[in-house]
Amino acid sequence: MSEEVTLPELEGYITVKDAAKRLGLAYKTVYEYVTEGRIKAKRAGDTILIPVEEVRNFKPNLAGRPRTTIPIWRISPEDNTLTQTVIRVQVRKGMLDAFKERLDEIRRRREHLFPGTIARYIAGSKKQQEMVEMMFVWRSSVIPDDATRKQALDEFRQALNDVVDWDTAQYEEHIVFMHA
Repeated sequence: MSEEVTLPELEGYITVKDAAKRLGLAYKTVYEYVTEGRIKAKRAGDTILIPVEEVRNFKPNLAGRPRTTIPIWRISPEDNTLTQTVIRVQVRKGMLDAFKERLDEIRRRREHLFPGTIARYIAGSKKQQEMVEMMFVWRSSVIPDDATRKQALDEFRQALNDVVDWDTAQYEEHIVFMHA
């Protein structure tokens, strides 16, 4: 007869699996960080335990390398201009945290990448907390046709429909004159 034994948790410590969940990282990544010494841990038998404080204080490396020079202004050639779509829209009242969580979910799942974009930004207003501006930038040499762009935008709107009031949306299309 085998009964499942529940072992008491060691206060102040969590497993690699739990740390991965809290950090939004893969189990393997957290394990690598432990073996590299980026996250301090202790071994208890076959289990690796990480102090909760280590998880709270963990700072991931920033992506990319630090700039050593400031980029100069550029003007795109006439046969490869930049097109920018800007959408200003209101987040539904009291839904700002849910909106941010949804964006993080979209990022983690690698969804709504808008084919052909070279840049995508979603920014919140400092003055009006629940006002958001979305910007998508395409090169004219790789921009998809209007129907493809419209479909991608419709799918994105649907994914955010319960947290964004699309009736308040203002849409603008721009040609970029100069960029960095």
